[in-house]
Amino acid sequence: MSDENKEYDGIRYRAEKSSPLVFRILYFGLWTWGIIFMAYYLFSGWTSYGEFDQIKKAKEARLAVQQEKGSAGQAVPTSKEIKSTDLAAAGKKEFAEKCASCHGADGKGGIGPDLTAKKYKYGRTAPEVTASISDGRPGGMPGFKNELSGDKIQGLVQYVLSL
Repeated sequence: MSDENKEYDGIRYRAEKSSPLVFRILYFGLWTWGIIFMAYYLFSGWTSYGEFDQIKKAKEARLAVQQEKGSAGQAVPTSKEIKSTDLAAAGKKEFAEKCASCHGADGKGGIGPDLTAKKYKYGRTAPEVTASISDGRPGGMPGFKNELSGDKIQGLVQYVLSL
């Protein structure tokens, strides 16, 4: 009787002891990939601590630049921020003329809703506030797109968002 092919209980067993070539390639490929990955991780210098230090150094460099240009603790305003504060100042004037009668001088509400609340029925983002001012809202809020220019509406939006 040969040891090559044995049959027990109607089950025939293979005589060859090695696994198929595809499985051997996968097995050794995974070992190779694992060793290369571990070596790269250990010797590349990347760690989460290193990444944290890199972010920390970048923040410190930005802070140093800000302290050189402006007073310590205060960020130097960009031209966009300066423009938005100018718009908000102009918006305050328009708010006093057009909106204060319903929303109150401080925006806390009256006939109209409280504009200082964190949550608002129609949203607190710039596009949503712009839509409210331009198109109006049902229940008494008139639209102002025919009365106010785009810059004046943007000023109102900046002012309302600053409340």
